[in-house]
Amino acid sequence: MHDVPNDSATESAYECLNCGTIVTATSHPGPCPECGEEMQNRAMSLE
Repeated sequence: MHDVPNDSATESAYECLNCGTIVTATSHPGPCPECGEEMQNRAMSLE
C-alpha cells in the first residue's frame, strides 16, 4: 500500500450515496446538490 501525497489542488470525484450524483471538487463538497444527502469520495472504499 502506498501513501498518496495530499495535494489540495487536485480534484477528486464525490458521489452521492443516495441518488448517485457525481461532482468533482478540491475538498469535500458538503451535501448533494440534487437531494441533500451525504457525498462520499469515490476513491474511498465503501466498506
